Amino acid sequence: MLNNFKRAQDLPMQYAIFGKLPRRADFIRINASHPVALGVDQSLADSLKAIALQPDWQTRYMQAPASEFLFHSSDLRGAFLGVTLPSHDEAQRYYPLVAGICIPSDILMGNEAEFLLANELFFSGLKDQLKSAVDNSVEMIACRQFMEEQMSFGSRAAADLGLAAQLLERHMANTPAAVLEQALLRTERGDLESTLLAFAFYLQLSRRYGSSMASQVFLLPLPSGAGEEILGAAVWLSLCRAAIQAQGVSQINFAFIEQSGCRYLALALNPMTERQLTMLWGDKADPLQLVNVCDLHSPWRSHQSYAEASYILGRQLSDPTLSLLKLREIVVKITYGIS
Repeated sequence: MLNNFKRAQDLPMQYAIFGKLPRRADFIRINASHPVALGVDQSLADSLKAIALQPDWQTRYMQAPASEFLFHSSDLRGAFLGVTLPSHDEAQRYYPLVAGICIPSDILMGNEAEFLLANELFFSGLKDQLKSAVDNSVEMIACRQFMEEQMSFGSRAAADLGLAAQLLERHMANTPAAVLEQALLRTERGDLESTLLAFAFYLQLSRRYGSSMASQVFLLPLPSGAGEEILGAAVWLSLCRAAIQAQGVSQINFAFIEQSGCRYLALALNPMTERQLTMLWGDKADPLQLVNVCDLHSPWRSHQSYAEASYILGRQLSDPTLSLLKLREIVVKITYGIS
């Protein structure tokens, strides 16, 4: 599943910090002129315009937690891996405080799960830095120093990604696939078979019909507990990549969100729209914006290969001892047979 690990040693990374602080009147921009950072800035601004049309949106916005996210640029040359935290300036003009790193997309594609896992401490530390800045500070000195220290990641990236891959494989080898099945059923997000097949067939349809097909996101339940959320997200990213890798280079965008007290990975195989991004600010997910894997009338279910793929995968999932690692191998084989 992994590629370009050696190239990761020479990552031309750049950090960026931008947004608003309660005790500042200006818009903070530190290294924020990078095209990828500018694209994220515009997308988040558009999402705020969308949610601002709703009554009492400010309360939901300020109560929303910090969110880890990965967004690719529109030209797929770069990606932004970072954290966003709802905030405002001293005049109560609402805009989040955002910080992260700009990375070439071709390094990330195929390694999303490993990058996420390797950066667990980075995400945790960054969330603390942003919260501290919003709660206590008028300056971004500490956060800036933290980000500068993280730039040393480039020199150890290959080793860290390799260790993350080993950790992920060990976890998936020791975890039954039934754990994800139960999580999906508990949150009423469908079943594992339908979800995995939807990854592959949705992307195929999306590429075939382009902009004429509505862009939608997958909502994937995450486990609770320190460290468990990142690991759970890495599992979903690994399974999604397994389901779509037969179709060549493709982007995966994601954000951690909260809905009705549950944490989810919002995963998109296309750029997230402004309406979808309002989920970052506590907005309830619009069913029309979500992939409904349970819909028996979903267009991909009429695909000539769907019935056979469903039969094979369903039989494998009926084995209660099936591990997530073995499931990933099976998904790769099945989806390579989709024409």
